[in-house]
Amino acid sequence: MRSTTVGLQSSVGLRFWWRTFEAVQDLFAEGHGEEGGPDDPLPVKTYRGLPRHVLPEPARRIGDARWSFAAFRDAHPLRTPALDILDRRALSTLLYWTYGVGRIELGPHAVWPYHRMVASARCFHPVELYVWLARPAGELPAGCYHYNPAHHAVTLLREGGVPDAVRIGAGVRAETGLLVASAWFRKTAFRYRDYAYRLCAQEAGMTVGNALLAGAALGLRARVHHRFDDAVVNRALGLDGREETAFAVLDLAPAGEAAPVPAPAPQQPYALREFPDIRPVHVKTSRTSDGAWSGLTALDLAARLTGPGAPIAPDGFRLPVETPDTDGVLGLTGPEPGAGGVELATALRARDSGGRMFLPDARPVAFARLASALRYALEPVPSDHTEAPCRPLVSAHVLVLGTDGASPGLYRLAAGTGPPALVRLPARDWRAVVGMLCDRTPAVNTAKAGAVVFLTADRLAGDRWFGARGYRVLHQEAGIVAQRISVLAAAAGLSARITNGYHDGTVRDLIGLDAAHVPVFTLIMGRRRPTAQYEPELIW
Repeated sequence: MRSTTVGLQSSVGLRFWWRTFEAVQDLFAEGHGEEGGPDDPLPVKTYRGLPRHVLPEPARRIGDARWSFAAFRDAHPLRTPALDILDRRALSTLLYWTYGVGRIELGPHAVWPYHRMVASARCFHPVELYVWLARPAGELPAGCYHYNPAHHAVTLLREGGVPDAVRIGAGVRAETGLLVASAWFRKTAFRYRDYAYRLCAQEAGMTVGNALLAGAALGLRARVHHRFDDAVVNRALGLDGREETAFAVLDLAPAGEAAPVPAPAPQQPYALREFPDIRPVHVKTSRTSDGAWSGLTALDLAARLTGPGAPIAPDGFRLPVETPDTDGVLGLTGPEPGAGGVELATALRARDSGGRMFLPDARPVAFARLASALRYALEPVPSDHTEAPCRPLVSAHVLVLGTDGASPGLYRLAAGTGPPALVRLPARDWRAVVGMLCDRTPAVNTAKAGAVVFLTADRLAGDRWFGARGYRVLHQEAGIVAQRISVLAAAAGLSARITNGYHDGTVRDLIGLDAAHVPVFTLIMGRRRPTAQYEPELIW
């Protein structure tokens, strides 16, 4: 056991994995910050003294939620949407449905009132979204903008098309433009200290996953870049690289064209001195010293890169295939609505976490609903991992509890080599895990859930390929999958509660994982009961 422990703490990245999983109780014992006072960071980043453009009303319907999945596009080749021009209305729609404020909770108990299209721990929303237009969008000049979801507006940070330094440093072509998701650590770290890095990376992944869904529904193709020159991208956006740093870059192109591919290698190194620096001023309310989360900062600085990396071997991240139980292979490819039958805007409006106290409806969930939420979860993602889209670098297991048409027990989500299916794993006593989840997350009655999804990642493989950056890359990969499940669950009438309140060792024992594999996401799924929470939709 000692040698295994030492191996899992042999680098700065692996030590942080250990600290935020195996040693998380010791980490929490170091203390938390207080929330709810005047020292809280603003929920929305607000710039001063820069041109701000209010965006037009976004479209209330944008398209099918499944267009980002190759299997769905292959089944409907003549219906695939294509967006030739990213005008102001399309930009408004893309930004709003990716990360806009969808509803607001009212009443005396509304502690976290602002709900965006992506779930966030305590609704802190540490991710910031930037868009760089390669060409004008109506009256908006080409340039780099920050999205302000509270006012549904963009602030111009830098005018002009995407510079060569950014194209080269991020390995992008940017025919249409770029989306950049950053993490403003303070918005979560003032409360969670070093643990905030895990939450920021998870939310960055969910935001990226939602951008892929929204972009594809509009008719855009996107390629996700996890590895890029941090100094160049941060400098381009005017980020200090310490309090806030870029986490992911999305290369956008019209869907009628091939998906963006990596930019060619530079003939000569680019020089930062040829790239003007900017220092945009934004409102700051929190005065807590960032020394309170020095471990987070140290990991992020250790994760810096100077450019795109070499392609990886995604098969090295997968778990060995286990022999299925004799009574259980459940196909997920049953009848589903045709193209246009699952409106993304409707699903995003319906997406929720079950309320502050999630007591799922005790009636069993129909298996068809569960299948709809899971069938596309592990579809390939266009990213800088490989030349062609590859399956997310995570594995998924499903603990079926109250579901009609499926026996209770643990299943592996099989995808990639054939039609997606749930493969039952034999000899699993799952009762201890359900009890642990109820104890660790008392705000959720897991025992009444329809199913629990565990997303796991190989941290040793991540460290070999990405170094210290592996922590955030694998959490982002899991976040993409979690957002897919959450949105498609909502389309099927289910709530999906993301929780980190679990004992990773207990989950690892249930699944049969070795020490290298870590459960990085847990989603508890069920049908929400009516509650007293008043959450009106924000509409125009």
